[in-house]
Amino acid sequence: LNREGVKFLESYFDYKFPFPKYDLVLIPEFPFGGMEHAGATFLREDRVIFPTEPTKNDYITRANVIFHEAAHQWFGDTVTMRWFDDLWLKEGFAEFMAYKTLEKVMPEYNAWKIFYERNKQLAYLTDATRGTTPIYQEIPNLSAAKSAYGNIVYRKAPSFLRQAEFYLGEDKFQIAVRAFLKKHEFANAEWTDLVKEFETASKQDLKDWANIWVKQRGMPIFKIQLKGGENSYFARVFTVLASSINFRQANILGEKGIWQSRLKVFYKFGSKFFVKDVIIEDETFSLPAPSDLPPPEFPSTNPTPDFVFSNYQDYGYGIFLLDKKSRNYVLGNIQNEKDDFLRSMMWGSLWDSVRFYELAPKDYVELVIKNINVETDESTIQTLLGRVSTAMNYYLSDKQRDEFAPRLEKVIGEKMLGSNTPGQRLTFYRAFLNIASTAKAAEVLKTLLKVNNEATPDEIEYFKENLDQNKGQFIAMSMPLLRTKDKFDIVTKLLILGDKDAPKLLAALEKTEKSDEAKRYAYAAKAGITTAENKAKYWNDFINNKEISESWIESAFGVWNSTKHAELTLPYLEKSLAELPNLKRNRKIFFVNGWLSAFIGGQRSEAALNIVNKFLADNPNLDKDLRLKILENADGLERAVKIRAKFGK
Repeated sequence: LNREGVKFLESYFDYKFPFPKYDLVLIPEFPFGGMEHAGATFLREDRVIFPTEPTKNDYITRANVIFHEAAHQWFGDTVTMRWFDDLWLKEGFAEFMAYKTLEKVMPEYNAWKIFYERNKQLAYLTDATRGTTPIYQEIPNLSAAKSAYGNIVYRKAPSFLRQAEFYLGEDKFQIAVRAFLKKHEFANAEWTDLVKEFETASKQDLKDWANIWVKQRGMPIFKIQLKGGENSYFARVFTVLASSINFRQANILGEKGIWQSRLKVFYKFGSKFFVKDVIIEDETFSLPAPSDLPPPEFPSTNPTPDFVFSNYQDYGYGIFLLDKKSRNYVLGNIQNEKDDFLRSMMWGSLWDSVRFYELAPKDYVELVIKNINVETDESTIQTLLGRVSTAMNYYLSDKQRDEFAPRLEKVIGEKMLGSNTPGQRLTFYRAFLNIASTAKAAEVLKTLLKVNNEATPDEIEYFKENLDQNKGQFIAMSMPLLRTKDKFDIVTKLLILGDKDAPKLLAALEKTEKSDEAKRYAYAAKAGITTAENKAKYWNDFINNKEISESWIESAFGVWNSTKHAELTLPYLEKSLAELPNLKRNRKIFFVNGWLSAFIGGQRSEAALNIVNKFLADNPNLDKDLRLKILENADGLERAVKIRAKFGK
């Protein structure tokens, strides 16, 4: 992968590899996925040597980190940003080029669908919050540089570059990138230097276009209204009539800003569909409707499309909400769409409808249960089941969750055992582990663990060929052998669920698994023990125990903050926020992000939201970047409270 990736990058940049050699160095428990020194990349060992049986998603993750770090040899090491406020110049480009490399080297993986599912969703998750920032962030000193790392530079910046490539044209974009590298080789550059090359290559004045994308925070939100209607505060409105399609836009945060964008709009009338390439450079834009509609299909003199999708093939950036008619079309027809990329984006638009209070989360879960058999791509399956897990843990009421849990576990459990490929079975197994909540699910997990501990490889193969799925003792025989981490993951889940057998299962594992990794897994697992005393012990470790490494703490604080233990961990929420200045000073770059994601993400109640809001009100002098990170993480909690209030009946 590394060799082929470097070959492609040399060709794309028209610039030979810039250093005399290139080493890959694998480091256990390295604090980052990778680090791009000139001529030598350090990689976290478990990103390359898998701790569990790999799925397609794992292979993609490994390829991504290798391609990302290789691209840094040009963007980051050959040309370096002048200061950390332009961090996106290296991180955004490295991630964008990682996907262009994936597209070339591993074409079977449908790179830009993966980009949509993995990259765009994380960018939107941050950019829809009051804690978001512009791509370009003013960093006053080195101690503040940690605050620049996050979804905006790693996820939004490459999304902007994908839009820039489409807006300018692939050839002009590539000419500009090549010129930028050669002009600033072995020197420093700023984002304005890149824009100058875009202007030279395209022969356009791009200052306003670049300023809104790079220096304005937030994003546009798109809403389709087939017959006009109210111009709501958040809407980019499409009014679709027989005569025209009208576009209007606004910032999702209610702030000023118009994004000049180029989009592909897809719309369907009966059996005919149309794709139009549009450039939007102002608040409004009109696109003539198709003139060749067949009259017999449309007796109305003013027909409206059955389905409109305003970001076909995902070149644009923003939230693309469906109008009611299009949403109903998707709800009834998503299983019939043959285009895997478009179908994935249809799923994504429905999820946006959930997050923006237009579609009941139970309807989304129901749709996934009914149509999961349609999906065969492991990345899409993982994305869908991740959303279902979010709905189950945060958006559904307790009553709704209890009603769905047995059905959902049954469907995922059957796919875990009966899917066509080992990768699919593993993907469903991990989803099952994530959503398991009933006593029956706990028994299935214990059976998986028992079989993998006691059966020999020959017996496993025999039972795979002679599986009777009605016999509980052989339920796991169609699964690949579980590795050490998988076994600890199962025991961790059982501890979180309060299963009576979990402590002895953990003790047995600790006797047989004695590697350094196993010790870390065991430490994290015990954070799931459901007692107030245990929570207090681990809190003391997190804050005061200098013998516990950061990687151990990071392994444990997510388990400790399971939403199933929210009542036990709620008293620590304010304390966790009060620790932030100390953590920012003394912990590594990404630690604060993970800390807040765990402690705020472990809550789902209005009481927890009130604690967060009170902390912000009581601490007006809190560092700006810490305040923003709290607001970013609190957005999910606030949405959960609002969604349950509206749909949790």
